[in-house]
This record gives sequence, C-alpha cells and structure tokens, in this order.
Amino acid sequence: MRVFAALSGLALLCSTFASAQFQRGFSVDFTDCTEFAGEGPISYAAAAPLVPHGFTIARSATGEANIVVRATNCSKVTVDGALPQPTVLSQIGINIVPPDGTGDINNYTLIYVSNNPLLVTAFIGAGLPAHYDPQLTYEYTAPASGNGNLYVSAGALDLTRYTIYGPETAPPPNSAVPFLANWWYAPGTFFGTAVMRQQTLFPKISFGGSGVTLYTSLNSLLGKLIGGNTFSNYSALALRGVYPAAHMEVTVSR
Repeated sequence: MRVFAALSGLALLCSTFASAQFQRGFSVDFTDCTEFAGEGPISYAAAAPLVPHGFTIARSATGEANIVVRATNCSKVTVDGALPQPTVLSQIGINIVPPDGTGDINNYTLIYVSNNPLLVTAFIGAGLPAHYDPQLTYEYTAPASGNGNLYVSAGALDLTRYTIYGPETAPPPNSAVPFLANWWYAPGTFFGTAVMRQQTLFPKISFGGSGVTLYTSLNSLLGKLIGGNTFSNYSALALRGVYPAAHMEVTVSR
C-alpha cells in the first residue's frame, strides 16, 4: 500500500513537472493482444465541457456526443525499446472530428489507466495524467468456441473504479483488416497548450462482437458523463478485437 501511494505521489509530481516544463513523445509496440472497443451516444451537454477548444466533438444525427470505451490486454508491451512486459490498459474518451484528417477513429482522451509503470510514466512525461493501477484486471473466459465473457476492473487512488462485464464473440476466421486509431489530448505548459496525438497502427486486427456493460459510481466523472451507474448502448461500435501486433507513436506539438 505504501509503495502504491509512493508511486501515485511520484506520478502526481512528475505530471506537475511535465505539464509545467516540457513534454516528450515516445513509441510503444504491442504484441499478442485482445481488446474491447465500444462507442455510443451520451449527452452533448455533459461531454462538451470536457473537450477543450481546438477539438470538435463529432455529433450524431440527433446532436448527441459519443463516448468511446476501450480495454486492452497484451502479452508484451515495449515502451521506447525497454524490456517488454505483460500489460493491461484502459482508456475512455469522446469521439471527435479528425483534427489532422487522419485515422479510422479519433477520440479526445479523458481517462488513461494501466498496470504498466513504464507506460504510465511515459504518458505523464508527455503531459497526459495517466493513472497507475497495479491491480488492473482484464479477464476473458471462453470455451473452445471462442465466445465467452469479458471482465475488466480499473481504478486508482485518484480514479473512481469502473467495471466492464458481458458477453463477447470471437472474430470470424481470415477477417483481419488494417486500422488506424488516433487518441488526442491537450497538455498545458508554461508556454500555452500543447497537442498530444497517440497514433496506433494495427496492420492486422480482427473484430468479433461485444455486448458488455460499463459500471461505475454515478457520482464519479465517468458516472456523470454517462448519466448513471451503467452504460451499455454501444450502438455506434461494439467490438472484440484480436491482433498480433500494433505500433503506437505518441507525439507532442505546440
């Protein structure tokens, strides 16, 4: 517990220093991964204050914003060439109009949490207040058919815990496609606001279906965003992803 508190305190100190002084980019390689990715409508009024000037929320035909929820489990993650380690991560954001015209999906980052201290530290150094959760859990229980249930639990000292649970189906064979995902953030500095882009290229990713539900406290940031304790209306996107490898470049510009 003391070690966890010390790490959290160090993360806060690093975040403050990075935000005030400088940010640096980094690269990450992901190996042997599965993930959940879901997107669905939420109140535009609730989302708008969380997306800063310079980014445009991609509104639905009925004027709503879309929340994007992701959780990933990889057998190996390598940060800037360091020794690879098993990694779980989760991120939550708001779908936005592509700021630079690239990507199959673009989202503004609200929450980033991982059990990989190197990954968390790298993000903090780049200006994103990532959360460290050594107990971050990603479990997929499936019979031989490949269809099963996903359970994810994420939280930190400064992040109200949330849970993802529900059925998922395996991707069909020989269905892999390339995919480019951009997640954005706007770190503050002494010199004004910077722009961070997390661009991940999946050369081959296969998609199955997902029917999970998100659970959290209704008084948390996430609970206020979804308007309650649960969210399951992933009407825009509800996928189980499986991929052998992916590469992410995190860049910071001013």
